Amino acid sequence: MLDKYKDSQNVVYSLLKNAINNDKLSHAYLFDVNNNPYAMDIILSFVKEIFCLNKNSEEQDIICKRIDDGNFLELKIINPDGLVIKKEQLSDLQEEYSMSSIESDRRIYIINNCERMNLQAANSILKFLEEPLPNIIAILVTNNINNVLKTIISRCQVLFLKKENIVFTDNSFRNFASIITNGSSIDDFVNNEKNKLLFDNTISFIEYLENNKSYTIVYIKTKMYDIFKDRIDNLFAVDIMINFYYDLLRFKVSGQAYIFNEYDYLINKFSYMNVDKIILRLETLLDVKKMLLSNVNINLVLDYLIIQFERSCS
Repeated sequence: MLDKYKDSQNVVYSLLKNAINNDKLSHAYLFDVNNNPYAMDIILSFVKEIFCLNKNSEEQDIICKRIDDGNFLELKIINPDGLVIKKEQLSDLQEEYSMSSIESDRRIYIINNCERMNLQAANSILKFLEEPLPNIIAILVTNNINNVLKTIISRCQVLFLKKENIVFTDNSFRNFASIITNGSSIDDFVNNEKNKLLFDNTISFIEYLENNKSYTIVYIKTKMYDIFKDRIDNLFAVDIMINFYYDLLRFKVSGQAYIFNEYDYLINKFSYMNVDKIILRLETLLDVKKMLLSNVNINLVLDYLIIQFERSCS
């Protein structure tokens, strides 16, 4: 469990291990994951250590498997509903945790991307943190601690994960998953058929866009609107594009693509672009992501993307 991170996360490992062994667990932890692709595995290893304390090896195996399968009753994981975490999600959690536990004398809840709590949700969880119930542990997870309310930070023990080198494979989809996954396992991400379909369609869109430039706007309905149905899908596509052009930039600088190594034909095909042009594309995509997160009309945002890409070619 946690021991596998003894060397790579030595500070966090020591703090958590000592807390477990000495029965000095905090009522609330805030993990700043620092883009660590293994963050959720580290956090779940911590959770497993807590639930498996004083259990024999057979009991530990059962608990760990059930946690991995997502059906251990005393562990709840809350993810954003769309772009935000809503008050209703936390109200349901609080109501459930006001009742007696069934399988363990401890209960744990994890809030992923906690910086995405809307104001009502943040105030709701703040009260829960200020008046903690016995044997309930909160684990908040963020990749941007600067966007977490200071009042929430002050009520948690803050832990900073170190970055870890990613072992890239020859599977570009898995490489992308290892970069983008934050709050769910890489295998869960990779085995999701919708994720794979959106990934493949985004790569096709990149190739079509670069080949056809502004003419793409004529076929934007079939190339994007009909495939990427909602804001979440479009954000997913933009994240893929950002990582693709960043990989193209690294190829220009170092001669090697790290993520999209299965698409070397595309990387080579578009390597004619100079560094400035690639950076302009990345700036456009970052602007597009901000617009999508700000609820700007999706169709207008995609039109803007195509127009800006055309301008960066001139």
